Amino acid sequence: MNIDTFKMIIAIAQSGSISGAADQLGYAQSNISARVHQLEADLETSLFYRTNRGVILTDDGTKFYKKAVEIVNLTEDTINQLQHPKVIEGDLKIGTLQAASATYLPPILTQYHQAFPKVRLTIETGNPTDNIDHVLDYELNGAVIGENIENPALNFIPLTKEKLCIVSVTPKLPDLKTAPFLVFQTGCVYRDVVDDWLKSQGLVIHEAIEFNYLDAVMASACAGLGIAIVPEKIADSFVKNHLLYKTELPAEFSEIQLRFIYRKDYLINKPFEEFINILKR
Repeated sequence: MNIDTFKMIIAIAQSGSISGAADQLGYAQSNISARVHQLEADLETSLFYRTNRGVILTDDGTKFYKKAVEIVNLTEDTINQLQHPKVIEGDLKIGTLQAASATYLPPILTQYHQAFPKVRLTIETGNPTDNIDHVLDYELNGAVIGENIENPALNFIPLTKEKLCIVSVTPKLPDLKTAPFLVFQTGCVYRDVVDDWLKSQGLVIHEAIEFNYLDAVMASACAGLGIAIVPEKIADSFVKNHLLYKTELPAEFSEIQLRFIYRKDYLINKPFEEFINILKR
């Protein structure tokens, strides 16, 4: 068993198939299948369930995968430090809220990239719940979230507070009892704010129109499809161009605290260490 074995298991787990890992690693599919069968025989356990749609990690496979991620990260960081003691390079994978990717993160990423141009950056936007799971599963180094979660496996770094507002295509808000709301899926902090704000007034969302992308929310708000609660920094450019009007939220619903999360047991390599340093500064 060597480092390539661990990389192979990681590639299979993340792609969800033997063929996907073969394409990613440049190996023949039959070669990878044979190596997996041999590894499972050596370990006397099954690492994957085989299905018609690909493969899924077994419980033992999940344990092996998590350790494989740690071993590969530590090995590559050690090699990098020995070969290039003054050059920081490697991979950095960060998850984030869509709004934070457009407002908070760009200057931080620019500063980081200018300081460490050899680090390969990957930024994943998406459902915060998914990003939290990806951090817990060692698939992301860390993630920017707005949720106030408690998990003993995670470290939290407080970041900035993000101010929110209501946007609508008319200066006066429509009747909240019947107005369509443009929202993200359940589990997103912006959706939680909508629900909590309406609940404080004895209301619930009458008609929820769900989106995966912030750009789609803004475009649909401009078209008059409904109203939405979004970061004020995002709304301001639309208001300035007379495409939308904004209305302030009550103080108790007007801000969310952005946080950066990462696993406590994560083996922090130099690229990630320097990113955390920039966040703390």
